[in-house]
Amino acid sequence: MPLQFQRSLPLLPSSATPDVSSAMNEILKESELPGAPSPLPDRRPYEESVLDKSLRLALSLHSTSPSSSFTEEENHVPTNNCPYRKIGAGACGAIFAQEGKSVVAKLAKDPNSKALWNDFQQHRKISRLFNKVYQVEEVRVPKLLGFVPPKKTEFWDAEPGLTKAAENICTLPTHALIAERILPLPRSTRHLLIEKYCAPRGKQKALADPANNDCLVRVYLGSTNGKSSSMFFSLRNLKLHLNQLIELNLDIDELACRMGIALAVMHWGAKTDARDVEFVLGSSSTKKATLEDILDNIEDDAKPRYVGPSTYHGLEDFFCRETEMWVLDFNQVRNITLDDAGVALAVEAVKLNDPYFPKPLKESEAEKQAWKAFTVSYLENSTTILEQALKNDKDKALGGEILALPRKFVLGIIELEKERMTRREGANA
Repeated sequence: MPLQFQRSLPLLPSSATPDVSSAMNEILKESELPGAPSPLPDRRPYEESVLDKSLRLALSLHSTSPSSSFTEEENHVPTNNCPYRKIGAGACGAIFAQEGKSVVAKLAKDPNSKALWNDFQQHRKISRLFNKVYQVEEVRVPKLLGFVPPKKTEFWDAEPGLTKAAENICTLPTHALIAERILPLPRSTRHLLIEKYCAPRGKQKALADPANNDCLVRVYLGSTNGKSSSMFFSLRNLKLHLNQLIELNLDIDELACRMGIALAVMHWGAKTDARDVEFVLGSSSTKKATLEDILDNIEDDAKPRYVGPSTYHGLEDFFCRETEMWVLDFNQVRNITLDDAGVALAVEAVKLNDPYFPKPLKESEAEKQAWKAFTVSYLENSTTILEQALKNDKDKALGGEILALPRKFVLGIIELEKERMTRREGANA
């Protein structure tokens, strides 16, 4: 059941029932501040510079790049003996990869923690829904390849390079999650980002820093606090805020719509709160890798156990790369129930997340339009998912009231923003 990506953003989508359409209009009206000034322009009021145009083309979804340093090195390096290196880290784990391999190993820092097992379980469920059930093409989820618990010593015996790279970062042996690598943005794009956002006296250092080869861009549609010329500059998880995305003339509606689709699937398909997930721009080989998927038949299990890794035939061909939106990092994701308690968890998750999603009750036309695009996409696709669930509910246990849950979630986000505004007004009084 492929979900439909609505580029035209109709207020009354043809697939929506009258009740759903009415709810959409009611929510959009509720989340506006009529007559407010518009400090952020919809469109750039001046001629686009060569640098900004180049960045816009490079960061636009599905743009392709024929070659880069990553491309050239990865296609010629003898990968069997290539050392692992750390390409990222988070609260629960660190990520390691070999040059020339489209596979990563995410290692738990603490072998006694179950966070990485939860990451695996939620990733497996969400990936299946995106790739097989709903066939979502607008947002990519890295293919999941396997899970290795600490007791699987033969895995570590076969990976001395990984042990060497991780021994000063993680307590070994530890849990390992094996997944498809989100390829970094190409070298040409990285150089443009450094030229645009790095302070002049830091540019040479940024160009020479190997860590900046691992460039993914976080998409912050809920923040307008982006600044240029920072001395503390890194391309690892570079944050581009809404005001910067507008300045580059990127398609904000498209980005917001895609986030709406992804969140609808995670909420009402996977029945999770999507807590602490990330949305990034990265790239992938246009020749998609193939995978012998043994993960569908795995039962949910509270205890970490060995799963795979699957036989993975990665087409290690990086000569033509495509910019795509990815969603990742599922270690904090929690299951929810299809009721008000589940909605409350989903709203709480948005409150705790980084500002990926557009926000309501904003003043500028650009922020209003981003919220509208996100909300319409989220409500329409949530309705599609839940209506299908009701059709498949032979015991009628779900009940028609579940169709109201997405609307309650959006109204909960509006209430969050009202509370934040009240606190800010009180602090300024």
